[in-house]
Amino acid sequence: ALSSRALGGAPAVGAERFRARGRRRRARVEARNRILFEPHECDAEACALRREDARAGHIRDVLRAGSGARVRVGVVNGGKYDGVVEHAEDGGMTVRFGTEETSAEASAYDVDVLLAMPRPKVLKRLWAPLASLGIARIVLVNANKVERYYFDSSALDVGTIRGEMLRGLEQAGDTRVPQVGVGLRLPPVVDRVSGVLSSEEPKTNGFKWLLEGQRGWTMDADVLLLAHPGQGRTSVADALADALGKRVLLAIGPEGGWTDYELDLFENAGFKRVGLGSRTFTTDVACISLVSAVRERQQSWLT
Repeated sequence: ALSSRALGGAPAVGAERFRARGRRRRARVEARNRILFEPHECDAEACALRREDARAGHIRDVLRAGSGARVRVGVVNGGKYDGVVEHAEDGGMTVRFGTEETSAEASAYDVDVLLAMPRPKVLKRLWAPLASLGIARIVLVNANKVERYYFDSSALDVGTIRGEMLRGLEQAGDTRVPQVGVGLRLPPVVDRVSGVLSSEEPKTNGFKWLLEGQRGWTMDADVLLLAHPGQGRTSVADALADALGKRVLLAIGPEGGWTDYELDLFENAGFKRVGLGSRTFTTDVACISLVSAVRERQQSWLT
């Protein structure tokens, strides 16, 4: 079809508006359902924001919160508060902490994920959703169908990970940053998470923490689930039928699935196979679907 410009006419007004909307959509909008502050940014009672800080812009331009307005705030890995906005003359502002909200129950952080290293662009997309779902620990591992160069990507940059995690936490209104670790060898990590390696053996061969490593391996899973595509798999609901309130570790493989050797490795360590039916999903869809299925079965959505 010929455009109005090709026919000698003026460009269609509707087309120009459509292109303008597209340009606006490309500008990334941060969803902040709780404004988060790093501990060093605050004193015991308040946090100060400069005018150019994106959080100040969100309070001023999105929430349209004036002096005295209340906003939801929190300290990273700390408390959640009902904050009060105090504007300063230079365009900056101070957010004063009010009443502290009730702390999340331990059951809100009862899911760990062991994930075969996905493609870097997929992993970058996953950091924020996994944080928003309240995952306690994310362990990335090597596998037969994982490309070695994935481990050299910027998706594993600590600054990138933490920034995306905080974005997910602000979306969900949470404050607790998940642990993140990377294992270049699968067998030692399986031994660690299944309890073969005890706490008296602090070193896991080929493994290192990237975020919140100071917590260590202090939380052992009660139920070990192994996600693998295919018919005839046990559903997540059936696998957790007698496990209400238990801590769950989900092992999720690469998009090509685990190899027979890897399946045997997991099952010999006590993992139970589960699936999402006959459909094969991408890593990000599988992660979010499986974690959501566990959360719903455990009734542990509280934050």
